[in-house]
Amino acid sequence: MIAISTWTVTPSFPSAQSLDLYIGPGGPELRERRYDDDDDYRRYRGCSERQAIRRAYSLGVRDPEIQSITRREIAVEGIRRGRFMTVYFANRPGCPRVG
Repeated sequence: MIAISTWTVTPSFPSAQSLDLYIGPGGPELRERRYDDDDDYRRYRGCSERQAIRRAYSLGVRDPEIQSITRREIAVEGIRRGRFMTVYFANRPGCPRVG
C-alpha cells in the first residue's frame, strides 16, 4: 500500500536527459538538454582539442598549440618559463596529464 501511494505521488518529467541552469543577461533560466540536439550538446568521449589547450594553459604553458592527436593521447606544445616544452594528455574525458 505504501509503494502504491508513493508511486502516485512521484511526478513525471519530460523526456529531457538533463536540466541545465544558465545564468545570462536576462537572468537565470532552466534549459533541458537532449542528446538528439546537435546544436546544444555534442557527445564526445575523449579530450577535445579545446580542453587540452585549456589544460596546458592552466599548467603555465604560453601559446599552447596542438602538436599531434592519436587514439591514446594529445600532445600540446608551447613555452613555459622561457623553455620550449611538450605536454601530453590522455585522450579520455577530463584530459588527465600523461607526461
